[in-house]
Amino acid sequence: MDAKYWAEEFDKAGPPKKIDIMQMMIIELCEREDKPVYHVETVIEGNYVKYNSNSGFVETHDHICRNTPQAFSHFTFEASGHKVMVVDVQGVGDIYTDPQIHTYDGMGYGSGNLSTQGMALFFNSHRCNVVCDRLNLSKFDLTKKEKKRTLTIGDGVTCFRSDSYSSDGDAAFSYENENVFNDSGIEDSVGKGNSAVRIRVPKIRLPSSTLEIDEHSGENPWDTSELNRSLRYNVNNCRPSCVDMATRSKSRGEGGACSPITDQLKQESTVDPELERATILGQIHFDLAVYHYMGRFEEDRAQDGVSSVFHLEKAATCGLSTAEFTLGCLHLNIYHDELKELQLNANEVSEKIGMTWMEKAAKHGNVTALLTVAQAYKEGCYSVEKKWKKSEKYYLAYLDRTSASTEDMGTFEPRHQILSKLAEMCCQGGHGLEPDPNRAGELYSEAADCAMAAMNGRLANKFYMLAEEAWSCME
Repeated sequence: MDAKYWAEEFDKAGPPKKIDIMQMMIIELCEREDKPVYHVETVIEGNYVKYNSNSGFVETHDHICRNTPQAFSHFTFEASGHKVMVVDVQGVGDIYTDPQIHTYDGMGYGSGNLSTQGMALFFNSHRCNVVCDRLNLSKFDLTKKEKKRTLTIGDGVTCFRSDSYSSDGDAAFSYENENVFNDSGIEDSVGKGNSAVRIRVPKIRLPSSTLEIDEHSGENPWDTSELNRSLRYNVNNCRPSCVDMATRSKSRGEGGACSPITDQLKQESTVDPELERATILGQIHFDLAVYHYMGRFEEDRAQDGVSSVFHLEKAATCGLSTAEFTLGCLHLNIYHDELKELQLNANEVSEKIGMTWMEKAAKHGNVTALLTVAQAYKEGCYSVEKKWKKSEKYYLAYLDRTSASTEDMGTFEPRHQILSKLAEMCCQGGHGLEPDPNRAGELYSEAADCAMAAMNGRLANKFYMLAEEAWSCME
């Protein structure tokens, strides 16, 4: 029912061609042994085509792909406020059946729901067409290399959640060894334990680098000439990018129309919906950065560093803290867990830019970024001056985001060390921070308690002595 809802919303938007999604039934044969369950759909007469898959495949015919099915998937993404995307569009003409839904959080809709990773795969192969233009759908930002790449990626087999990131950087599509197909090309799943009908689609790769629109006339179902003429299609027509739309909407308070499904998700979420919308888009760009880092779209599986950095910057622009922190680490030459081997060109590295991204990541709650920025302002490194007032603010935010239970994890700096650094700055004063011996003594005392809890008695005694010295300065 959810997919059908989005088909109805698509039709209301006024596309050149209306669509519909067939409803299915589940029947249980109670009187048979083991009470088998079957998935039943109305027979659709005609040529059955799988237009796209849940993992970036786009069906083509003579270098032409249908506009309406691809625009429908794009429409669902924008109309839902980036929360869902209907893919795996297949059927006869514009009567579709058995779609798959991706959700931003990966919840629901079975193992074919690849979350933002599936959305990323769609946008990697999607090229906005005349229907996207007519519906005023914003384009997705891609590099020139991505736009020139072969549009048909992979084959038409559904990819499952565990396959979206595989060790070799490709989706590990699996096939049944003994599939039985009838004359229509639909797999007969009776007796094989399968719960859904699957379509066997041949693997197709285009020799050309761009999508060509056929202008010939006739009854070819793939002919787009009449549609192009009716819409007065202009190949130079540019619309705002998804990133621009998302970042502007944060300040203007605009959002996409939501279905009852996404309304429910919005009610359950405590995050600002416009900030969440931009962050979802950022996660999609970050997933693409990971795919390019893994060489997912290259025939030799070589890393595409340019595209990876491009999408990493787009993700950071959308406010994704992981991307902001990763970019900051790349510019500051700091070790990081994400995209470890990715490097910037020597002429692109800038400590000033790195600190800008690191501060943004810190303000978005990235714990490691909070610590990095606090230390930078304390020591005066990474092209910033010593500003102990700022350093104190970030150290306190770091303490607020962590707890004593994280000390043994090795990821975060022990709490007593942060408290001792704060106490040291309060005791000395300077660089914008007024000296406060009383507060320094309290911080040293708290640091001693934390050190004692961490079974470090010698260090605790040292902090107790420093606390007494700080308090003595008040007399």
